[in-house]
Amino acid sequence: MGVQESADLSEGTERVTTTDLLAAANDPSVTTRTLEYWRHEGLLPKAERTGQQGKRPEWTYSVEAIDQLATLLRQRSKTKDPDLLRACLWFDGYPLDVARVRTSITAVLSRLLEAMTKEIEKRRDVGASGDDAHWAALEQVGRTLARKRGSNALPRYGRQPQVERERAVTLALGLVLGDAGASARLEEDASRVERMIGLDRGRRPHAGLPAWLNGPPDEGLTGFANFGSLPALIETMRTASDEELAASRGLARIMLDGMTAFARIANAFTGMENPAGFGAISVFRDDPMAAVWLVSFVIAAARSSELSEGLRTVVDSLSNQVLPVDTRARELASLGNDELQRRLSELSTLPFVEQVRLKRLIAEYRDELSLAAGPEDPGGLGG
Repeated sequence: MGVQESADLSEGTERVTTTDLLAAANDPSVTTRTLEYWRHEGLLPKAERTGQQGKRPEWTYSVEAIDQLATLLRQRSKTKDPDLLRACLWFDGYPLDVARVRTSITAVLSRLLEAMTKEIEKRRDVGASGDDAHWAALEQVGRTLARKRGSNALPRYGRQPQVERERAVTLALGLVLGDAGASARLEEDASRVERMIGLDRGRRPHAGLPAWLNGPPDEGLTGFANFGSLPALIETMRTASDEELAASRGLARIMLDGMTAFARIANAFTGMENPAGFGAISVFRDDPMAAVWLVSFVIAAARSSELSEGLRTVVDSLSNQVLPVDTRARELASLGNDELQRRLSELSTLPFVEQVRLKRLIAEYRDELSLAAGPEDPGGLGG
C-alpha cells in the first residue's frame, strides 16, 4: 500500500496511535507489548497501516479502540482470563470475532464445571460410590459455602436459618451441576433457594407494588434444571450458530439492564430495599460471568418450546415499560440542580405521592452517576 492509499484509508476518519492508547490507559503496567498481546487475543482491534513516516510505515487504530481499551481495563480489574474478557467485551457490543467468542464461552463454562466437579469429588468418602455418596459430598461443599463470612461469602438477601441456607446452597449447586439428585429435592427445597436469593419477596405486595411471582417455587427452578445447568449450557454453546449468538446478545442485554432498572424503580416506588426480589441483580451484573450465563441461557430458552414465549414476553415488557422509564430517569439525574428543579416544578400537578416516588428514583440514579450535590441539599431534589 502506498502513501496516498494509506491517506485515503484514514480520510474523514479519526485515528489513534499506540502512543494514544498508552496515554489513555494511564497505567505503567500497560506497555506496547501488552497491547500487542491483547491484539493477538482479539481483545483490541488490529492496527491498520494508514500512512508512512519516511521509510517507516504508520499504523493506527479507529478512535473506538480507546473506549474498548477502557472497558478491557475495567473488566481486567475483575478477571485476567482472556476467554472471559473476550465474552465480556463482545457482550458490551464490541466487534469481536463471533466464532472465537463462542469457543471462549464454551471454554469458560467447561472449566467451571470441571473445577466444581473436582471440588466435590475431593469430599467424597474414600471407597464410597453411588448417588447418595455424591450428594453427601455436595452437601459438604454447600455447608462450607453457606457458612462463609466476609468478602468471599455468598450474599445474604434475607434472614434464613443456617440449616435452611445450607440446604438452599446445596440444591443450587446440584442444579448448576445438572445433578439428578437435585431434581428429586426441588419440591422440598425450592422455596429455600428463593429465600436465599431474595426472590421470595416477589411473592408479596409491598407498598403499592403488586406481587409478580406466583406458582409453586419448584416450577421455575425445574426450567433451570432442564436448560440452565452447566452441562446443558455447554452443549447449547457448542451448537450455537452465529445468528443465535447475535440475537442472544441483544436479548440478554435487555434482560440484564431491564431487571436492574426494574429493581431500582421498585425501590423508589415503595421506599423499601429490594421489594421486587431482584436485589441479587446488582451483584450479578457486575460479575464478568453475567455475560456467559445470560447469553447461554437465552439461547437455550429461545430454543425451548416451553420457555421461548415467556422469554419474549419478559423482553417485550422490559423494553416497552421498564427501560423507557430508566432512560428518562437517567436523563433527569444527569441534569444540573437548577435545571432539574425546573423540570420537577413542571410535574407539580402530579399527586404528591408520585412526586416523592419520582424524586426517590432520580436520587437512586444520581447516586449511581456520582453527580456532585449541593451542601444544603445533598440530593439536589428539594423537600
